[in-house]
Amino acid sequence: MDDAASVATSGRPAAAATADAAARQRADASLLALLRTDGAPRQAAVTQLYAKYGREFRGYFRRHGASDAQADDLLQETFIKVIRAVDSWTGSGTLEAWLWTIARNTLISERRGEAADKASVSIDAQPPEALDRMASPHASAESDPADADCVTRGLTAFGRKFVEYAHVLERVAVDDWGYEELASFRGCSAGAAREYLSQCRKRLWEFIGHCYQAGAA
Repeated sequence: MDDAASVATSGRPAAAATADAAARQRADASLLALLRTDGAPRQAAVTQLYAKYGREFRGYFRRHGASDAQADDLLQETFIKVIRAVDSWTGSGTLEAWLWTIARNTLISERRGEAADKASVSIDAQPPEALDRMASPHASAESDPADADCVTRGLTAFGRKFVEYAHVLERVAVDDWGYEELASFRGCSAGAAREYLSQCRKRLWEFIGHCYQAGAA
């Protein structure tokens, strides 16, 4: 099935997807405004965040080795960090991607505190097979990088500059996201999600492509 057919059968017309994205932006802006207040309004916003993301974050922590008790602690720490950081967040990317970045970094900090850096799930420490899925179709299991440190540096720089792209590629690599999950995250059609993922990978390749090409000569 070609891209045109995919879009046509996705069941989500472009106009509806645009409307969904706009509605999500308005909802995010309203939630952020509440988070930046005090007292009952802020507590109500935190409650909304728990209801929407708590179960998913907890599952993420459990999949990466946290016990039930640890997952609960990490979840609480994540939302504490959200409250502390919300006033300084610039609004780059989506609210969901920002929240996932905090959750991921909370887990990384916990692993480092346990002297388990090698178990880090950061985008700059993905296993080779995960990297292949992130960078595909540019990289494959048959095209190992000439310089692994070069890849690590590139992934780190990419994650800092393109927070949402890095988040999406990590979810694809670690949580097995497909076009449907990405379309739901973006509020777009499956065809648009496919194009967005292609753009994410192209951007990533700009940061790590030379690491592979260095040994091609």
